[in-house]
Amino acid sequence: MAPDEPDEPDEIVRAVLTEHPVRVVAALTTGVTREAVRRHRAGRAAGLALGRGLTAGLLLATLTKDEERVSLQVLGDGPLGGVTVDADSAGTARAYVKNPRAILPAAAAGAPGRPSLAAVVGRTGVVSAVRDIGLRETFNGQTSLASGEIDEDVERYLLESEQIASALACDAIVAADGAVDFAGGILVQALPGTDGARVVAAAREALGASGLMGILAARPDSADAIIDVALGNRFGAVQVLDRRPVRFHCPCSRERAGTSLALLGDAELSAMILEDGKAEVTCNFCRARYEFDEAALETIRRELTNTGAPPS
Repeated sequence: MAPDEPDEPDEIVRAVLTEHPVRVVAALTTGVTREAVRRHRAGRAAGLALGRGLTAGLLLATLTKDEERVSLQVLGDGPLGGVTVDADSAGTARAYVKNPRAILPAAAAGAPGRPSLAAVVGRTGVVSAVRDIGLRETFNGQTSLASGEIDEDVERYLLESEQIASALACDAIVAADGAVDFAGGILVQALPGTDGARVVAAAREALGASGLMGILAARPDSADAIIDVALGNRFGAVQVLDRRPVRFHCPCSRERAGTSLALLGDAELSAMILEDGKAEVTCNFCRARYEFDEAALETIRRELTNTGAPPS
């Protein structure tokens, strides 16, 4: 599918602290979160999960100057089931949750400050990430859930699996009906092989206790503003390296849907043609639907088997 035009000026800013071996990445993700919520008809719990997950995935995918794609999953034993995110260094992202209509418990929904997702995500599960930087091999890592809050879980993944001192905060302000008011996040990391962990720890403390929620509530007009408020002048000057737009984009297509049907094999395709005479493939990420009639299914089957014989 073609990229969707964002309804908000979403962006990612990559920066470094000039006086410390620390990199900082911040993002505004309101538009991309709104688009994901719209496509999945998500409620508040799923909207919060999509906002935190999309932001975390985008921040991870833009850590290097090279082309990179990150597939991130936070899967728990709660009713939401978890969130799956696909993001790349160009600033495009897509995501889905297993149960977009999961209900946020009243205690979490009505609590002041940052709503807790632990009850809907779960406290037992895994965080897994696959990094593809265009080489023949990809980097795969996995850790157990830390809290069910998604950003805290991804932070633990970075600390334990990639062994990089990191402070990550991602959040969204979502109304009871699922409407997304604002979303964004920030990642502070020590550069590999340096002593930047002290600064990272201080940043983590500053972002804790709903610190990011207070920043987002003020509706910053740029990703730089998130960095400015979160870090202030406590760690010296910030040098911006680059700025990238962010948008929702799903590369699914009818051709890819047909390829997925071909994976069913000759026997299943033949049974589908004889019993149903049609098939429908729905993309998990964007909910686009691709319909295949009997003739289209027969074409796929013939290409698969290299034979013109119809099923019998």
